[in-house]
Amino acid sequence: MDTKVFIKNALETLVNRGASDLHLKAGMPPRLRVEGELIQTKLEAPKNELLLDLARSLMNEGQWKRFTEEGDVDLAFDFESFGRFRMNAYTQRGKVSLAIRLIKDKIPSFEELRIPPVVKKLALLQRGLILIAGAASSGKSTTISAMVDRINENEAKHIIMIEDPTEYVHYDKKSLIEQREVGEDTVSFSRALHFVVREDPDVIVIGEIRSAETFNSALTAAETGHLVIATVHARNVLHVFERITGFFERGKAPDLMNRLSYNLYAIMVQRLLRAEKMKIQVPAFEILISNPSVRKLIFEGRLEKLIQAIQSGRGDGMCSFNQSLLELYQQGLVDKDTLLAASDNPHALEMNMKGIFLDESSGGILGDNA
Repeated sequence: MDTKVFIKNALETLVNRGASDLHLKAGMPPRLRVEGELIQTKLEAPKNELLLDLARSLMNEGQWKRFTEEGDVDLAFDFESFGRFRMNAYTQRGKVSLAIRLIKDKIPSFEELRIPPVVKKLALLQRGLILIAGAASSGKSTTISAMVDRINENEAKHIIMIEDPTEYVHYDKKSLIEQREVGEDTVSFSRALHFVVREDPDVIVIGEIRSAETFNSALTAAETGHLVIATVHARNVLHVFERITGFFERGKAPDLMNRLSYNLYAIMVQRLLRAEKMKIQVPAFEILISNPSVRKLIFEGRLEKLIQAIQSGRGDGMCSFNQSLLELYQQGLVDKDTLLAASDNPHALEMNMKGIFLDESSGGILGDNA
């Protein structure tokens, strides 16, 4: 089987089927992820040698070196007229596997992504730290790209993006945008962040926070008057704080909370759910906005109280996952079982569906409306 013919057929199938991802494993027919479900194709199963040749053809020397030495690598590539793709190449049981994701040519709008209006306002903040969280493949990178595009269309800013890899390609509109790819333009997030403040940015975008050093650099940049937008892998707002504090030694938590109380402006956690009737995936959100009561809770380290603050903060643009899931239920977009399975507190959500609203932090009844 010819390598170029194989990948052309596979990517053409991905695009034509409206899939988000293509999975290639040696000895198995390629599979697609369509509307959140994994589907086997009728394409010929590739041999390991073909996948190895394919991986090599898509990598530069530095990427190939990392792949052969470390066993996995992230990259992005353009292929003919099919568009731009993100790929993770890795080995399993000594054989090559490739996970390839289609990156849309056009950056989706807030409305297309169903992102709450408050995030539009957050994108135009002048300073502070905004964290976008969620599991892998929950749409974090797309959300950030939409935020960057909003800044680009409305303000003359210098935006520096540090990504691994570069997914959406941004073109200068009102803003000057520079996209630095880890492994290509810089050796690591931490090194890029070490110098970024000297590059006169207004906005700094960090593809993913993975260490204390990276987070400390992000927080310092926010403290010195920059808007910092970053992603972190976490399942909800409280887990974001667990992840952050887990980067540091236990004794540093009070100082960290002090700094966060002054500089954290928002956390948005998102999850994608299958909307069966529309044959699409729709997002659910948990949003924390920094207001005086939230800042006080963070400063005092009373993080468990943030659940109640989120639930009662709709006027500031906040929402809990259950409030977001309930809206999807009321709109008839997602079936009840899917929503309950996605909830961190399915009992409370089921009560919400009956018109009974509970304090999700204590279980007490709040009233008969959200």
